[in-house]
Amino acid sequence: MKKKLWINLSAKHLMNSLKNIKKYLKINKIDVCLISKNNQYLNEFIEPRENFLQKISKFSGSLGYALISYNKQILYVDGRYTQQARIQSKIFTIKDISFLRKDLENLSINNRKLLIDPRTFSSNFINQFKFKNLVFFNSINNIRKKEKIFYLTKQYSGIDTIQKQKKLITKLKLKKNEAFLISSPENIAWITNIRSSSKPFSKVFNCHALLNGKQIYIYSKQKVGLKLKNVILKNEKEFEKDLSKIKTILFDKKYTSFYHYIVLKNKNIKLKSINDPINLFKSIKNNTEISNLKIAHIFDGIAYCKFLYWIKNNKLKKVSEILCQKKIENLKKKNEFYLGPSFETISAVEKNASIIHYNAKDFVKTYLKHGDLYLLDSGSQYFFGTTDMTRTIPLGNQNYFKKKMYTLVLKGHIAVSNANLKKQNGRTIDKMARFNLKKYGYNYNHSTGHGVGFLSNVHETPPSISIKNDNKFYCNQVVSNEPGFYQNNKFGIRLENLVYVNNKGFFENLTLVPFEKSMILKSMLTKKEINWINHYHEEVYEKVHKFLNKNEKKFLKEYCSKIY
Repeated sequence: MKKKLWINLSAKHLMNSLKNIKKYLKINKIDVCLISKNNQYLNEFIEPRENFLQKISKFSGSLGYALISYNKQILYVDGRYTQQARIQSKIFTIKDISFLRKDLENLSINNRKLLIDPRTFSSNFINQFKFKNLVFFNSINNIRKKEKIFYLTKQYSGIDTIQKQKKLITKLKLKKNEAFLISSPENIAWITNIRSSSKPFSKVFNCHALLNGKQIYIYSKQKVGLKLKNVILKNEKEFEKDLSKIKTILFDKKYTSFYHYIVLKNKNIKLKSINDPINLFKSIKNNTEISNLKIAHIFDGIAYCKFLYWIKNNKLKKVSEILCQKKIENLKKKNEFYLGPSFETISAVEKNASIIHYNAKDFVKTYLKHGDLYLLDSGSQYFFGTTDMTRTIPLGNQNYFKKKMYTLVLKGHIAVSNANLKKQNGRTIDKMARFNLKKYGYNYNHSTGHGVGFLSNVHETPPSISIKNDNKFYCNQVVSNEPGFYQNNKFGIRLENLVYVNNKGFFENLTLVPFEKSMILKSMLTKKEINWINHYHEEVYEKVHKFLNKNEKKFLKEYCSKIY
């Protein structure tokens, strides 16, 4: 395996286009090349220079795989990206990601030779197929980009790094000459309270870590100017050398790259596969984090309410989706604690909003006009935490069908918000969110909710509100509540709040942005749902109005007035 690992790294200069990949496959008698969207840290958000999948396929979504042979190329995406992939990657056959497993199993059974970059796949993903003919190449651009690193003080994090390490060491029960390999940068961010202000979206610092029974070692490509108790900062070049000193490594195969798995195997280190306990630890926010998140959502509420005032009073002359995206960003930047967006803002009008993860920068410039239905999905990173919110905004009168769909989506949103978590799990709550839509024969092709990190990744697991998730919810977990409806090439509706699990076993709203009363068909609502909307709007006005100017305050008061 040691020889195999490096066999095709010298071919990097050839692997810069679909044409050259096919040429390389043919010359070297390799059957297929598999490409993922990942970088070497398996991050969700990566820089353009790291996105080899986009370079080859032009697909810009956050999840996808390409399978390339001499005579065809397939792009695998999930339901969020099907429409987008067909627009962006026209020379690829688009398949649902659920078919990837079967296609790879067939290649393995037929003993096909597969070309991959082992740094961009988890060991869990590759090992499940038992390929006997793997060939490796390097798709990673190794240009070093220095990150600005800072330490999240106890004022924001609530718990210092020594306490977190003790908690993890106690959980793992590490013996002498044992260490835990932490491959997930967001998990390292949690245990060390280290963050990066250089990343455009996620504020995690790209590194790997080893934890023994006494301290944690952080391995990075750059020198980090921080001095922390029980944290030793080392150069990435020392990582493999330090591994040789350890007899047993505990690792999570979901986050450890196939490359590092091979390195560990070649060093004859005893391996123990575990589920990283940090996943659950970091999902349960401490009381300081919850208090801070409430502040972050007030900050967001101010910016979004100012945006609503601006767009509702705009004559829409030369107002584009991108201009709206810049407007909300500029409003947020006025806050001294704002560190940037938590993901690329989705600013989409009419048919563009039917593309679930639409990015206006990737498509033809589109202008808003009176009568349109506009979707804004935007999130923030503050020292006080991470946010994510979606509203669908009418720019003038809308027809009955759009109002009906808006009301059905809102009913699903309210059903989730009112769920008794002592009796429900992610799967059953997801069904509740879809119930009213499915009663009329409608549905949406994404999960209802994802966990959210604290000044970390906006998407975090656990928790999850999904048909695939049977896990229960724990007090102080934060999750999105975002049912939707999408009519291809027509319009899209999504209504998203962040909520947290309170100590009574119910969701409590964090997001402070009003819904659209003009889009609600009151006859479709129960009295309980009407009371929920009125109570929510009362809370929005109470917490946000004092930070608005006179005209904005008057505007918000009308926006949040009661439904009778």
